[in-house]
Amino acid sequence: MELSHKIASGIRNRISFLRRSESGTLSVEAVLVLPMLLFAYLGMYVFFEGLRERNINLKAAYTVGDLLSRETNLIDMDYLNGMNGVFGWLTRTGNDVAMRVTVVRYDEEDDKHVMVWSRGVSGKPDLEQGDIEVIVTPHVPILADADSAIVVETWATYQPLFNAGLETTELYNIIVTPPRFTDQLMLVGIGDGGGSEHNDGSGDGLGL
Repeated sequence: MELSHKIASGIRNRISFLRRSESGTLSVEAVLVLPMLLFAYLGMYVFFEGLRERNINLKAAYTVGDLLSRETNLIDMDYLNGMNGVFGWLTRTGNDVAMRVTVVRYDEEDDKHVMVWSRGVSGKPDLEQGDIEVIVTPHVPILADADSAIVVETWATYQPLFNAGLETTELYNIIVTPPRFTDQLMLVGIGDGGGSEHNDGSGDGLGL
């Protein structure tokens, strides 16, 4: 009887000790929290990488705009395709990139931006005069009458390495730059100094 009482008392003491003991708590908490921590770290990496890619694309678009603004010679589609290649090289992306270059001038009398020419690269369509007020005008600063501006639009794709809440995203930028050393960036066959041809069908005698 005394032996059974000692055994029962020992069992109760052991159960009481185990109930009060906190050994192993850290391991249990680690198992519960570690997956959440890993997901949080992956999420921060993906979003940080997305912001970095967006910044790289923006800087690359400004670089292309600056190169075009310094051009004094006639350019053609080979030149624009080359600029698209430069943009892709600057962004260091393995995905396809695209761009569109549009030249506009400001008509003070009609208070509007008139499209001189527009060319898309890598499948992007050329703009029409009707697109200018919607796509271009909101981004063009105040210009003097007959001043021109070079509008560069770029597209690139950011594809996250991990599925952490951010899906594949199209990075779009639009950059407006004035020509530095000439009145207008000229495209072969349009606004090449030999006349006053415009895509909107008008002529102003300015040779734009």
